[in-house]
Amino acid sequence: MGTSGAYTPSPNWSKIKTDVTNALNSGPVRDQEAHELISVFVDELCEQEDQGFGDVPSDFGSVSPEEATDKLNDLLKEFPKPPVRTGKVSARGASGGSGGGGSARSSAGKKPGRGTRGGKRTGRISIGGGIRPMAGRLATFISEVPKVGLRQALINAGFESVDDLPPEQIALAVADVLASESSLLIDTELRAALMTVLEAICQKPDSIEVAEERLSDSAYNLPGILQELFECYIMERFKTFLCEHEAPKHGFEAADKISAEARDYVAGEMELEKADRRDLTSVDWQGSEGAKILDAILERTIAVYTT
Repeated sequence: MGTSGAYTPSPNWSKIKTDVTNALNSGPVRDQEAHELISVFVDELCEQEDQGFGDVPSDFGSVSPEEATDKLNDLLKEFPKPPVRTGKVSARGASGGSGGGGSARSSAGKKPGRGTRGGKRTGRISIGGGIRPMAGRLATFISEVPKVGLRQALINAGFESVDDLPPEQIALAVADVLASESSLLIDTELRAALMTVLEAICQKPDSIEVAEERLSDSAYNLPGILQELFECYIMERFKTFLCEHEAPKHGFEAADKISAEARDYVAGEMELEKADRRDLTSVDWQGSEGAKILDAILERTIAVYTT
């Protein structure tokens, strides 16, 4: 897993631990069962302020995906439509998830909701812990790319020696300026989620110009990109949790399989309608407006996984 130190969950995790053990002991975990396991896990993440999403509103997890989508769209309706048609980038398709195959869900059985390489940092970005601050930094960086270009965005973020940066290390360079260098396990999970999204966006570019084009395209799909970051973080947390307890018996691949099944199961519902996409590159992601949008995207992600 590339993490340091053991993961010690609170006693409140006992139910999901038991559920996962029973499920794995019964054979391969498929679609709906995988979704239900992740659902319980996400419920617990909402309760664990120091191990999950931070201090989220008490009603997170209590609204339907439709209600959460309406709340998000209401926040976005005043923003202009994207200047170009986008939607080319999906971390899900690049990381063994759904690939846009649609949802297997039905309404039956739903439960009630509830160190750098190729350069160095100059420390210009203020690093704060947690998935929501990370999402804000990612949105801020991506929003800058179509305005000033990738080279200048990297320089503005604190990365030096941009011209010496190999194209295949661009995703890593962006992660270096956005992620904490802490060795704490939870920070390692944040970085892993961030790298999954960035690698999917950049897709092994041949040049910095190609990476710039792909990051610029993603700037007009920020709700989708941030949603995938939240998803990836959930799955990284789940894999850490499961591997600490079940890997000796069931293997490290068990967590990946459950995560992939759960993401496939909700794939259709996780897709934001293209008609609702907005140009959010003017948002101050470090201010109150950005915080409200981030919370709405996170709430929608949670709603899909817990309903």
